[in-house]
Amino acid sequence: MSKHEEIDPAKKLADQFKKQGHFDKIKQDMLLGPIDNTDSTPLQDFIKTRVSAVVQTMVKDDESLIFKNRGSTSALIEGQLLKDGYRKLDTDTISVDARIRKIFEQPQLTTQLKETLVRELDTSEDYEFSTDN
Repeated sequence: MSKHEEIDPAKKLADQFKKQGHFDKIKQDMLLGPIDNTDSTPLQDFIKTRVSAVVQTMVKDDESLIFKNRGSTSALIEGQLLKDGYRKLDTDTISVDARIRKIFEQPQLTTQLKETLVRELDTSEDYEFSTDN
């Protein structure tokens, strides 16, 4: 990119958002929050427990995984978890993907994101457009 090319303001704002730690804060809040109203287990703990169960099942099905290179075993496990949108982590009553989508659809999160982004725009001299819309 040449000196004269402008960086997309949306990309600048997204980078600023991450650099200020806002993305990590939202992620932490999401992972430490309860799975749902009926189960107070934090989503992070649920995911850790499910990953452990999936790995145990994989090792039980193929004991040679224990003796393989750690990197290739990790890649294999990660591939199995990513396959089909983390469905291997789901239980009969809880879908990890659906739960995360539900969190992102909460009006209070949308409001919080908008307020944070507007604050970033208001405090940054890098943006030359109005936030009055």
